[in-house]
Amino acid sequence: MFAPLRIHSLRTVLTIGAALSPAAAFAQAVDYQALQATVGEPVTTSVTGTPQRASELPASATIITRDDIARSPARDVPGLLKTFAGIDVNRWTAGQTDVAVRGGVQTYNAKLLVLVDGRQVYLDHYGMTDWNLLGVQLEEIQQIELVRGPANALYGFNAASGVVNIITRRGTSAPSATATAELGNHDISKLAASVLLPVTPSIGIKLAAARAREDERRIPSTLLRPDMVFDVASDQLSADVDGTFGALQVALGGGHSTNRQVEYLPSQLLSNQDYTSDTIHGSATRDTSWGGVTVNGYVNWLDAQYGVGAGPGATDPIEYKNRIIVGQASSLIRLDMTNTLRLGAEYRNNRLESEYQFAQRISYDVASANAMLDLHPQEQVSFTVAGRLDRLWLHQSGAMPQPVYDDPAAFDRAFTRFSFNAALLIHTGADGLLRINGGRAYQLPSLVNFGIRIPIITPSPVPIFVAGSPQIDPVTVWSGEIGYTHPLGGVKLEATGFATWTRDAIASPGDGLQTELFLSPLPSLVARFRAVGDYTTYGVELAASGSLAKLTWRANYTWTHTDDRLPPVTLPIPYALAPRSTTPLHKANVVLGYDIGPVTLSGVARYTSATRQLAFSPTPQLLLYRVSDAVALDARVGYRVTKAVELFAAGENLALAGGAAVSPIPADRRVRAGVRLAL
Repeated sequence: MFAPLRIHSLRTVLTIGAALSPAAAFAQAVDYQALQATVGEPVTTSVTGTPQRASELPASATIITRDDIARSPARDVPGLLKTFAGIDVNRWTAGQTDVAVRGGVQTYNAKLLVLVDGRQVYLDHYGMTDWNLLGVQLEEIQQIELVRGPANALYGFNAASGVVNIITRRGTSAPSATATAELGNHDISKLAASVLLPVTPSIGIKLAAARAREDERRIPSTLLRPDMVFDVASDQLSADVDGTFGALQVALGGGHSTNRQVEYLPSQLLSNQDYTSDTIHGSATRDTSWGGVTVNGYVNWLDAQYGVGAGPGATDPIEYKNRIIVGQASSLIRLDMTNTLRLGAEYRNNRLESEYQFAQRISYDVASANAMLDLHPQEQVSFTVAGRLDRLWLHQSGAMPQPVYDDPAAFDRAFTRFSFNAALLIHTGADGLLRINGGRAYQLPSLVNFGIRIPIITPSPVPIFVAGSPQIDPVTVWSGEIGYTHPLGGVKLEATGFATWTRDAIASPGDGLQTELFLSPLPSLVARFRAVGDYTTYGVELAASGSLAKLTWRANYTWTHTDDRLPPVTLPIPYALAPRSTTPLHKANVVLGYDIGPVTLSGVARYTSATRQLAFSPTPQLLLYRVSDAVALDARVGYRVTKAVELFAAGENLALAGGAAVSPIPADRRVRAGVRLAL
């Protein structure tokens, strides 16, 4: 068993690449590859904010390394995540994917916070992650850190079920470059490249770009679809500069991304979307005699258009413009040689502008303070506790479309929430590790939840609008787990039991609309986003991994059960939320890898039990469509021509299992081949 990672000299740790905090992860004052080589396994800061070995984490966490990514048949981040215990990956369309942790599957999943180098890429306007708009490609990723369970105490609102932090490669002492070109069936094409250049011994830059295209899957006639359906098209360009000047490390960067695809809205209507995202970010980290200080900030802009190119005579798309400004500061303080205290503060301003909401601008400000204490009272015992206080102020301004369905004063509200996490880690015997943790987190209503106002077309002679509500409160999520890890004869065994309680879940209006009648100035009906009820998920995750000669393997199984106290799913279905029906009860994965000289082989077998998923029929009527159980097979073979050049072929869902995507739209087989260059 590895001994716990101790911080005897923060400057020394920083020199080999240790992070001070999630903010420092954003600063990228970390050489993760060098740090992994130093301690013998991957290291992360995503669980507690302090550097920890993967084997010593006080939460269910997985680190996907650069080698894992290179060998995998997956061609995107969700494809990598889907092979791990406790993770539900639903590929609703060829372009739209949602990732859920430990149940509660729904489109536009709002409870998983996704970060790139500690900077939020989760889209606040609708509370979602567009996985084709991350602004990062697999070729430039150093590692992916997946935390299962609430992490609000460190990351704030919207880390209610977990966190995915994608860490990219940064400038090194020697120039390097990676590039991939691939083609496949369904008109798959991709070009991606990343270049790291040291400008001086203290300054390095990174440039990255990508362009990807593929056709949409065939949408069955039993589903309601737009007259015209977009294929998937995404582009990305980014640049970063890193500098080290003694004890001071700074980083600056920016990026531009676009994505066009068809996707299911939270109402389960299919719609063509067109997204454009821009970001600028910067950070500074300084080591001191008592610890370290990190300051960083970023600005994200999003232009989102919904219902684009729906068909002849279609109305103009619905456009939303979102801008978020975030400033963060944190300090890691050494209390002694083994115990640490982390203090942090954050401010964010988030605004959404559109003609399709209560007022031209809906916005909020959030001020936060957080603290984390990591204690090691004995060599075999560690205790971590973290807390965070968030205060939110909601606002509206600008022109108000008539008729007005809410009192403007209702948007002048504020609320405070306190999140916490606590974990106890006990080494049992020489090799066993017992983990007990839990916490409370909050899922913040999106700006659309607060202020949307969209007319919908129905046969009704009375106009009907779908609207948000300024009175919606954050969703409360309680979580607890007990886990045990033990190596046995070269095999690592893991078992985890978990339970998550979700209170006042927010849902989009479905069919048989639950409406409010307004009589002035003209009669109209309003169906609202609402907090509709509670649900509980609990289950077991079992995993094993090991190696034998040149064969590496890992396997896992997840059993997830859901109980809910939500509106019934009998027809007509009033709200598009049914976690008990849509969350698979059983999931299992087997991943194999084998090297034969210059040839690398890898394969993935995935089993997902049958579910039912919500979608509108052509009638139109919201229905639960059966998705059959599926055994999906993915594989990749690579041949290294030279040290720098690899030819490869890969395929997903080779067995052509219709339920492999866990979507009302059946999955197809996607095969591609290409060349990868690494200099």
